[in-house]
Amino acid sequence: MTPDLVPAVDAAGLPGPVWLFQVLLVFTFFLHLLFVNITLGGSLLAWVAHLRSGGSASDPRGALAARLTAVNGYGISLTITTGVAPLLFIQTLYQQYFYSGTILVGGLWFGLLVLLLVGYYTAYLYKFRGAPAVGRGGGLWIGVSALSFLAIATIHVVVHLVHVQPAQWAAFEADPWVVLADPTFVPRLLHFVLAGLGFAAVIMVWWSVRAVERGADRQLEGAIARFGWTWALWTTVLQVVDGFVLLFVLPQPVLSGLMKGGAVTMVPLTLAILGAVGLLVMMARVSDPLAAKGTVTGTLGAMVLVIGVMTVTRHQIRVLYLAPTTDLGAFTVASQWLNIGLFVLLLVAALATVYLMVKRVLASPATGADAA
Repeated sequence: MTPDLVPAVDAAGLPGPVWLFQVLLVFTFFLHLLFVNITLGGSLLAWVAHLRSGGSASDPRGALAARLTAVNGYGISLTITTGVAPLLFIQTLYQQYFYSGTILVGGLWFGLLVLLLVGYYTAYLYKFRGAPAVGRGGGLWIGVSALSFLAIATIHVVVHLVHVQPAQWAAFEADPWVVLADPTFVPRLLHFVLAGLGFAAVIMVWWSVRAVERGADRQLEGAIARFGWTWALWTTVLQVVDGFVLLFVLPQPVLSGLMKGGAVTMVPLTLAILGAVGLLVMMARVSDPLAAKGTVTGTLGAMVLVIGVMTVTRHQIRVLYLAPTTDLGAFTVASQWLNIGLFVLLLVAALATVYLMVKRVLASPATGADAA
């Protein structure tokens, strides 16, 4: 298999201009990443908190594990739902690469569905049969759930590295596991994991700050907030280091294209770096999160912005990887503005629905069987 065998672009063309679908791909993937971070980071952090608590729900870290699991009851569903649109857009723009990549690692790609079911189900087993429900135990369930979502993240990294490197398809066809030797594999996976841990931790700290304002136990919320803030700070430190490692192990043509792309590539990359360093400065100044409501809220907002900017850079890196073998200008465009307008309308309606749902959950979270 060689790049010469990359399938031709769809003769039916695109229902709109290429730039529009690139914007929609980046935007919808950004939304997806927010919930990916909550699901992946929240599951891993819940497992760690459960273990550190000794499996007891009465320990503040056990309470944090229960809280993260409750959030993931919504987060997992929203991760799946928000993943549909970017999947469709990447198949629209890069179908000849993405389909080929998933075929080359077909076993892993289908295994993703099994892992998703296992991760989802064991999260609920922990919630209703583990420490959050009975006061103790359930470490196996939350551990399996966390490892399932980590495995899903690993599969996505594998598929990404395979589909953007058609020149390596012969090697991947002979041995799909060779992708694990790619210099960017480990730092790219760590980038996802660390981002998820940091984002989930900051959300939990923000939650504790709000809970104290509503009259919750300050001692309990303070212990949760300090634990979460420590994890957020150090995972962000490692994230910055890993980000530079990932940048410099990119293939030379990709790194060169990124650095020589002018303002189009350098502005998002620079903003991402400055944003990450700025986050460290903000977080390092806080010793008591409960007494720094503004900084906690600002850190959460800044994290969302940094994720957005990094999503742009991630897409640009994909474009640079595929530049030698693809030409998006080759698409025939047969605009269908009515359908595009309908999609945008439904997207706005869906986002408004999610916002209202989250707002209601935060204002009056369900308990007992209703929380399922």
